[in-house]
Amino acid sequence: MRKLILSIAFMLLLISSIKAQNNNQIFLQLSMHQFELGYQHKIFTQVVWGEVFAGTGNRDINRNFDDFLSGLRIGFNAFSNEKNLISFNTSVSIYIPNNDYYKVLTPVYGVGVRFNRFIGTSKTHNLSVSTGYQYGEQDYKQEYFSEALKVVTTDNFEIAPLYFSLGYGYNF
Repeated sequence: MRKLILSIAFMLLLISSIKAQNNNQIFLQLSMHQFELGYQHKIFTQVVWGEVFAGTGNRDINRNFDDFLSGLRIGFNAFSNEKNLISFNTSVSIYIPNNDYYKVLTPVYGVGVRFNRFIGTSKTHNLSVSTGYQYGEQDYKQEYFSEALKVVTTDNFEIAPLYFSLGYGYNF
């Protein structure tokens, strides 16, 4: 009886240490307008996580992937089973377009849902699909100078509100 209790206690210890090893994730996320590389870590409990991300985007005039973005995302796992995970998240980020016409620092706020599908038996790899709503808008000035004339215009830089992205994550 004592051996059985010790065996069960030892197995529970092993299971909890295996779970603790999957607290971190490095991920890549790609959509039509931006590419993100990030780090995710479980905080407080096994169902609440936070992530830091940075990347490039193409939402300004020149449509090149040369804009900079960086932010924080906090989420919680709403449903999970052996192969699937559905989580809800909220994010705060900064988007900085890179072009010759204007410079503007745009704060972006968002909410979204993410579906992860784990690959393999070890649950170290996953594919994800994310969708949600984001709000980012900033007014800016453009100035044109010549010897005879100075022209100042005001315009608005706006982030597309709906997003859809595909991603890959590695858990460790």
